[in-house]
Amino acid sequence: MCRIFAVVLALLFSIGAVSAQVVGDKPIRMMVGFTPGGSADLAARAVVEGMGAALGRPIVVENRPGAGSIVAAVAVARSDPDGSTLLFGSISLSVQAAIDPALPLDMLNDLIPVGLVSEAPNVLVVNPQIPVRTVRDLVAYAKGQSLSFSSGGIATTQHLAGEMFKEAAGVDIVHVPYKGSGPALNDLMGGRVHLMFDNLSTSMQLIKAGKLRVLAVTTPRRTRQLPDVPTMVEAGFENFENSVWFGVFAPKNTQRDVVNRVAAAISTALADPRAVARYEALSMDVLRSESPQRFAEFFRRDVERWKATVIKTGIKVEKN
Repeated sequence: MCRIFAVVLALLFSIGAVSAQVVGDKPIRMMVGFTPGGSADLAARAVVEGMGAALGRPIVVENRPGAGSIVAAVAVARSDPDGSTLLFGSISLSVQAAIDPALPLDMLNDLIPVGLVSEAPNVLVVNPQIPVRTVRDLVAYAKGQSLSFSSGGIATTQHLAGEMFKEAAGVDIVHVPYKGSGPALNDLMGGRVHLMFDNLSTSMQLIKAGKLRVLAVTTPRRTRQLPDVPTMVEAGFENFENSVWFGVFAPKNTQRDVVNRVAAAISTALADPRAVARYEALSMDVLRSESPQRFAEFFRRDVERWKATVIKTGIKVEKN
């Protein structure tokens, strides 16, 4: 009887050990809810190689843009909870949860926060052909012209920053959403739209090349990358803060051991000086959430912060 009991225990332990691993030997999919070349895509590609090495399996970035990253989030939430499909999410998830009560998923319960990765400021940029040099110039110009602003999608931080700006400045500017920062920036440079609140990681080279003019940063303090550019607060917009964080999520019901293993892989990847250098080149800072539990707390607080912002500003997002 004792031998039988011992065998049963051994089998149970073996089953538990296997299920606690990231199963199979196929590549892990890291879904990104925006187009290639955007800030989320670049931030994901800067960490997946190191994560894959730590996990002993390659990680393939799969871009699935749409609905401000909700298309990718839903796909991951409905995937097998075995660690083989992950989401490279961003602050856009918090904004979506705060602003849209009719989402096709419960953001706080259908996804498991695994680990924070990086953070980057947003900047207010305009087409250089517009005769403005400061935010005050832009407000005055907008009151006499029909202007439009682009974003990487409805209910992204880019969109919400534009709506916040309209509300605070008392101007009417048309929102033109795209499926990612890349096409939004292309139309901004082409003059089909006039301004944009974009992530610095995707705008920096265009600013340096003179293809965009930067008017302000949305961080509480000036950034080290653009020390001569004022903040929106300095431009007269009190409490205007709109930075972007990025992190990894797993489907609900993913076993805690699997979540912890992926979290450890993120920490290992971000400890590599080569990864730090990649993020610095993208005008981003590395973030570490210490544990999935800490990231979950951070994510919940961020959703509540954006809910308060939506209520305070009265912003409403109409989906076409």
